Amino acid sequence: MNKLNFFQNKPKALKIDINAYLNRIGLKREEPTLKYLKALQKAHLLHVPFENLDIHYGNKIVLDYRQIFEKVVNRGRGGFCFELNGLFYHLLYHLGYNCYIISGEVKNESSGQFGKAFDHMAIVVLLDDEQWLADVGFGDGIISPLKIKVGIVQMDYTRYWKIETDPDENLLLKVSDDTSLYKTKLRFTTKERQLIQFMEMCEFHQTSLESPFTQKKLVTKITANGRVTLTDRKLKITELGKKSDSEILHEDDFLSKLEHHFGISLHQLIPKRT
Repeated sequence: MNKLNFFQNKPKALKIDINAYLNRIGLKREEPTLKYLKALQKAHLLHVPFENLDIHYGNKIVLDYRQIFEKVVNRGRGGFCFELNGLFYHLLYHLGYNCYIISGEVKNESSGQFGKAFDHMAIVVLLDDEQWLADVGFGDGIISPLKIKVGIVQMDYTRYWKIETDPDENLLLKVSDDTSLYKTKLRFTTKERQLIQFMEMCEFHQTSLESPFTQKKLVTKITANGRVTLTDRKLKITELGKKSDSEILHEDDFLSKLEHHFGISLHQLIPKRT
């Protein structure tokens, strides 16, 4: 696909403060290469948590990327896939990447069922005639962009990933700890989507009892040596392969650990009254 034609045919992404965004994730601006894309995704995951706290503290999430930029970049918060990958798309676009939004359905490990259409948002980046899957909004997902090529095994720090197809020619993203047993995480296609198409599922995940996000608070991000995850029930820390967890005793305990591990304080959670 010709890059010039690609951008001529696409609606312009919302203009954002690139320098402020890069400062939030601790990087400087560089040319749009694969190496820089990998650095951007990892830095984003290190600095911006995946979290659903607005759902539990009375803040309605609207796919207005001016508001999301204010929340994530200026106020130091995180978000879920529609917020984080939508915002990351805007960053990549204005850094000069040839990219677009795609949709997918997350597989529920308990039920074995896939979510509804537009259950998840991710990004396809085109570099040197190859497609790469970028995703900063999955929670415990890929840390580095993956080449969208069926059948090859790709190592992502400590885990192995591969993409296969199902009988309907959907793509299946699978993960393994040791290459012997792969679990399907996501079903997707590379068809371009528009941000407005995710509005219904964004509302669903905030309000429906069927959504996992309404069931409990969740905050998670990778660290230099592993991952830290906080729910209203437990704090789980993985460091250099060793796992530990502790019970959350009450709301004040939750808020204390939230600020200590994620830098998010109570005043950042209180809804703005107008």
